[in-house]
Amino acid sequence: MADQLVGAGTGGRLRPRRDDAAPGTGTPLNPRRRQALALLLVGPFLSLFDQFCVNLAAPSINQSFRLSPFEFQAVVGGYGLVYGLGLITGGRLGDLYGRRRTYRAGIALFAVTSLACALAWSPGSLIVARLAQGAAAAILQPQVLALIRVQFPPTEGQKALSWFAVSMSLGMVCGQILGGALPAWDLLGLGWRPVFLVAVPLCALVFLALPATMEADRPAHAGRGADVTGAVLSALAVAFVLLPLAAVREWPFLPLGLAVCLAGCLLAAVFVRQQRSRSRRGGLALLPLGLFAVPVFVRGVLLNFLLYMASIPFAIVLALYLQDEAGMSSARAGLVFVPAALAIAVGSRIALPSRGRFGEGVLVASAALIALGLAGALAAVTLGGDGAALVLLLVALAVYGVGNGMIVPLLTGAVMSRVPPQDAGAGSGVLSTTQQLAAALGIAVVGIFLYPRSAGAPLHYSAAMGVEVALAALAVLACAHLVAATRGRRAGAPGKP
Repeated sequence: MADQLVGAGTGGRLRPRRDDAAPGTGTPLNPRRRQALALLLVGPFLSLFDQFCVNLAAPSINQSFRLSPFEFQAVVGGYGLVYGLGLITGGRLGDLYGRRRTYRAGIALFAVTSLACALAWSPGSLIVARLAQGAAAAILQPQVLALIRVQFPPTEGQKALSWFAVSMSLGMVCGQILGGALPAWDLLGLGWRPVFLVAVPLCALVFLALPATMEADRPAHAGRGADVTGAVLSALAVAFVLLPLAAVREWPFLPLGLAVCLAGCLLAAVFVRQQRSRSRRGGLALLPLGLFAVPVFVRGVLLNFLLYMASIPFAIVLALYLQDEAGMSSARAGLVFVPAALAIAVGSRIALPSRGRFGEGVLVASAALIALGLAGALAAVTLGGDGAALVLLLVALAVYGVGNGMIVPLLTGAVMSRVPPQDAGAGSGVLSTTQQLAAALGIAVVGIFLYPRSAGAPLHYSAAMGVEVALAALAVLACAHLVAATRGRRAGAPGKP
């Protein structure tokens, strides 16, 4: 295909190849190609690192600023909210202006906003910087998969995607470990601030070195114009729905909060109508609504939503429990997450071989492992802080990690197989957006159960984690439904693989 690229004749720089060029041979990537991939993978690494590092650094930040519950949720969850809101828009920006150019712009913005987080002088300044950091991640992240698709031959692209999953796992590992360790080390008396400074030199390296290893790509939709109205409408709709939930303890939900939620639903309806109208006029819509006419895609989105509503708040609640209730230092609490992070990396490597050997039921088994791991963590929290409870917690985290690492590539494959090729980028963006919005909503909902109504009362860790276990159990049922629907459609379409 014309949009496939190989590294030859340009000193190792990736360049377009013609339709008659030989496909990838599966041989190891040449040094220049490895360099290009390493620079691309900094994006997903930092996106996950800065989402998870705050889970462990949040208590130290709270000691500096004495955050209110709403401010705490904004610092922890605001990044994921804005990140999720901007993923589809970020992908479209790459289509319009070139993916390499957009990736470098996102990297530069991520460096500036990370520095702003490190220099924050008040809760408000930190919250604004975190929101801007989430917007930067939304710009850079969608470009990575797109660049891998257009600048690597198919067989090498598969290897690159495998490393993409590893980079995300490493982001989670390093985020949890360094998010706890750096505040405890108190380097140069800076406390938690080095957690955000880590990204600055990495971003500078990527921004400067990427042009030397990767050619600029041709914009896929150059000159068609960005859907600014759709981006604004979608952001406002989701923000209006989530804001009352995030502030439910400090903002009377009835009637004001309910009115804001209803306004968000109305804006969502306006957004859908605007997208249909733009598509009919031949414009480049922010969201191809035809994706939601595919049943397996819709079920997969729902499953992603349930899993991420359970997973991300689980890490936050557990980090709080380990430090505030179990009395661990932030560094030791970060080490508790190592089994989960390592197991995620293992699960991502065995997922596809397991599916090839045991079939699509592995998808359900993966979701069941997640639910089992969360249930084990709940049992460990209920038992208390003795040695047996800690061993149970570590085992539960490993089980959870294997399931989480397996389900990501499996679920993506099951859902994206039903998305038309011309909408593959948008479908991927919808999945990523769903995951981030679910995380933000999960933090808000779990916060309702976590924080007591009376001041000074202990936090309700078991109740909050019980909500996560229930969501994971629903995800198992949704996963079984998805697999059954996939098998049913395949049985009704003879001759298709």
